[in-house]
Amino acid sequence: MITHRQANILRIIVEEYISKGIAVGSDTVSHIGLTASSATIRNEMCALEEEGYLFQPHTSAGRVPSIKGYRWYIDEIMDEVQLPPPEQRMISHQFHQVEKEVDEWIRLAATILSRMLNNVAIVTLPKAGESHLKHIELVPLHEREVLVIVILKEGKLLRNVIVLDEPISQENLDECAQNLKERYNGLAFSQIVNAANADMPELEQKISEVILKLMQLEAKQEYGEPYIDGLRHILNHPELVASSRTKYLFELLEQKSTLRSLLPKIITGDKIHVIIGGENEEEAMRDCSLIVTRYGISGEVGGAIGVVGPMRMHYNIAIPTVNFLSKLMSELVV
Repeated sequence: MITHRQANILRIIVEEYISKGIAVGSDTVSHIGLTASSATIRNEMCALEEEGYLFQPHTSAGRVPSIKGYRWYIDEIMDEVQLPPPEQRMISHQFHQVEKEVDEWIRLAATILSRMLNNVAIVTLPKAGESHLKHIELVPLHEREVLVIVILKEGKLLRNVIVLDEPISQENLDECAQNLKERYNGLAFSQIVNAANADMPELEQKISEVILKLMQLEAKQEYGEPYIDGLRHILNHPELVASSRTKYLFELLEQKSTLRSLLPKIITGDKIHVIIGGENEEEAMRDCSLIVTRYGISGEVGGAIGVVGPMRMHYNIAIPTVNFLSKLMSELVV
């Protein structure tokens, strides 16, 4: 447990380091307004270093926050910071100007996050707890290859290529697709299982198996497709540019399927999660901080929204921005 004075010193060091990116010395702390001598401040900084909240990057240099220091700071400010009303009104106004299309909301949320925070924004498409079939299309590719296209009511397009035992005409494929649409339209996975039966023609049975497989795989994904904005901002942070992990960070963010499978491991419940540096399980993100949360209606429909940046992130701005946007997105998907 740190003392009140140590807490003030730690807060000053974290905020100064975030702002300027250079190690913070005792003189800087004293000039900011702490009523204590430089010698006292140095002693307290040594105590904080011994406790693991700070470290000294170079001999005779000032101190910088450790992961433990950042964690203390975030836990202390988490319930204090709110996005100022002018910023709230500005964001709300931008959403009122776009069409009521989910894709537009997702892109706008990512753009706002990226521009306001100068970091990488991640926003996933909202995903329903259970998807429903809307449309089926069968497209011949080669002699016996057929592309099965399944469109869900929730806006997701699924597809798979199958190989038939013998060639088949477009007319027969169209008839099969029409029969299956009449049988399955509007049904969820569990209902399609019950609606399928052994009396169906062989082709319809085969296509039904593909539809069920695609919908089952989609149901296992807790989050929709991620939309990424602001990858360029990584290059504006010297500590990330200099890191040997940056190449792998780019790859992780570009491989949306990997990122999509990573989110459920991070997000539990509806609270905001802040993962700092080495707290990240993913090696590529161990020089970064991730602020992420859910939006939507628990158990019904929802997605993830967050931001990736350096550990030296303006948490007092990033946390309330992510929090406000998650609440706004939750209202939109109702």
